[in-house]
Amino acid sequence: MTDALQALYDYTLESRFSAFLQGQNYRDAAELFSRRLDALCQSLPQERRNELDQLCDTLYAQRDLELQAMFQAAWHVAREL
Repeated sequence: MTDALQALYDYTLESRFSAFLQGQNYRDAAELFSRRLDALCQSLPQERRNELDQLCDTLYAQRDLELQAMFQAAWHVAREL
């Protein structure tokens, strides 16, 4: 991403993105994920919890890259219109 596009992405993520995550479906999914992750953590020995934390960190990093790709795709589509 160019510096300008990165700045626009950062602004969008920080000030606009959360407004689109207010729907009941999203809140339900986030709550369910949190409950299931907590239950799994509680059932694992400490060594496995560390592995799960690492897996979640990797998943979150992948999600961030996917969000950036989605933003770039939407930016290019908008420019074509």
